[in-house]
Amino acid sequence: MMKCIPAFAIGLLALSAAATSLAQPPAKKQVEPHARKKAGDEAPAVKVGDKVPSFVVVNLEGKSESLADLQKDPKSGQPRPIVLTFWCSFCDSCRGIDQPLDKLAAEYKGKATVVAIDASAPDSAADIKAFVTEHKLTLPVVVDKKGAAADLFGAHVTTTTVVIDAAGTLRYRGRFSQADHSFAAEALKAVLDGKDVHTKETKPRG
Repeated sequence: MMKCIPAFAIGLLALSAAATSLAQPPAKKQVEPHARKKAGDEAPAVKVGDKVPSFVVVNLEGKSESLADLQKDPKSGQPRPIVLTFWCSFCDSCRGIDQPLDKLAAEYKGKATVVAIDASAPDSAADIKAFVTEHKLTLPVVVDKKGAAADLFGAHVTTTTVVIDAAGTLRYRGRFSQADHSFAAEALKAVLDGKDVHTKETKPRG
């Protein structure tokens, strides 16, 4: 099974490839690195229990949206909990969560926001729109082309999921689900019920 790794996760590999004139250009669907100031110059990932700093992504219509924009309830204007899952249109592991993620978004519509966030360089808005239409997905998808949000959460593989409460605190980070158990759904329910999240972190699996 192919591991789909967001763009930022292979920056060192790209630097090594650039050092030799024999390097071959990447295949169309190979994940390319986004720009780095220098190797190892990553901002530390936010920890579970910390406030999440603001970041900006782009929706499929090309409009920039901040974390606050994504969390804002369209009716009340108040922030609500949000689930973000790093995802792309061409990785094998993502195909196992497409429908469960979409179902989670539908189940909690009006109570929380559930978003797929694409940080993989080869995916264009057109690619994503075509995939979403073909597979009848209804949840919002946003693009993190430079990997800023992915770096912030320390997300190195697709299907990494974070749950943020209405106050902007990171409450869960890790895999979306395992077998029939959805860590994301469990964490979101606890947040909405005003309870502590039992499993706060798991090892992501791309």
